[in-house]
Amino acid sequence: MTGSNERVAPTSGNRVYRVGVAVAVVTSFLTVRTTIIRDDGAGIGFFLLIMAAMVGAFSAWFQPAGMARTMVGVAIMQVLLGVAIATAPSTALVADGPSRALLFSGVFAVLWLISAACFGLSAKADRVPVAAA
Repeated sequence: MTGSNERVAPTSGNRVYRVGVAVAVVTSFLTVRTTIIRDDGAGIGFFLLIMAAMVGAFSAWFQPAGMARTMVGVAIMQVLLGVAIATAPSTALVADGPSRALLFSGVFAVLWLISAACFGLSAKADRVPVAAA
């Protein structure tokens, strides 16, 4: 709680928080879209990433600091899934399969990290006290 002479600005990190949500939603949508288009049999892993993001968001009560940690965790899961797919024997049979899997996962991991950065900035902005008017 803040003292009687200061208050926390309620909308200071709100815009950045919305950008973080937008990046996470767009990343989820692109993951679903590319997984459906690609249909290489590894789609369940990518859908589980989206499920992890949703469960983490609910677990964090949609608070910015918890959302930032959730998105970092999902980015790590994205990279690990990409490495697992790139090293799978079935991926080695596809021309440029391993490199494409790593590139795909890397791009999406960066998007999850951008979302995490936005949530982290929002959490910092929410903690900055503002002088009462």
